[in-house]
Amino acid sequence: MEDLIANFGYPALFLGSFLEGESFLIAAGFLAKRGYLNLNLIIIVAMAGAYLGDVALYFLGRKNGEKVISKFPQTAIYYPKAKRLFDKYGMWAIFLTRYLYGLRFASAAFFGLMKMRPRNFLFLAFVSCLVWSILMGNLGYMFGASLEALVGQLKQYEKIIAVVIVALGITIWSVRRIIYKRKMVAKG
Repeated sequence: MEDLIANFGYPALFLGSFLEGESFLIAAGFLAKRGYLNLNLIIIVAMAGAYLGDVALYFLGRKNGEKVISKFPQTAIYYPKAKRLFDKYGMWAIFLTRYLYGLRFASAAFFGLMKMRPRNFLFLAFVSCLVWSILMGNLGYMFGASLEALVGQLKQYEKIIAVVIVALGITIWSVRRIIYKRKMVAKG
């Protein structure tokens, strides 16, 4: 298991951060506390994945935003929320949407669709991804320290706990998708 974490931990974190990321980053922070991964490298990898995901989605939204929304109607639900945040907070909405489940992934495309200036978006997205990766990575690290203090010696449970954290994140995401699809079917 240690070899698996060492070989695939950072690439999995990068991919997870590119897509959504919180559960991957918290699990990686926990594994850093246990000595399997390096916290500073986790923060860099998560920041890079999240930033590249944001940039790709921003330019996709800027170029093909209306087509993306029509092709993926579930995004249409989140667009008005992102637009309200943008109208109310301007460019600072980039920071807010980073922590709102369901909006983080799509919001970069929405900001592109709203024609936010690229220079502003790129800079604020970079800072937002950096702050997010530091906070979430350290949250996972502190979670590991707190859990260790509560349970005592975690050596025999640490891999199971990391898998449970990731599985819990995937389960929450899946349940939200199922609920959303049922609402869409009900709307007709």
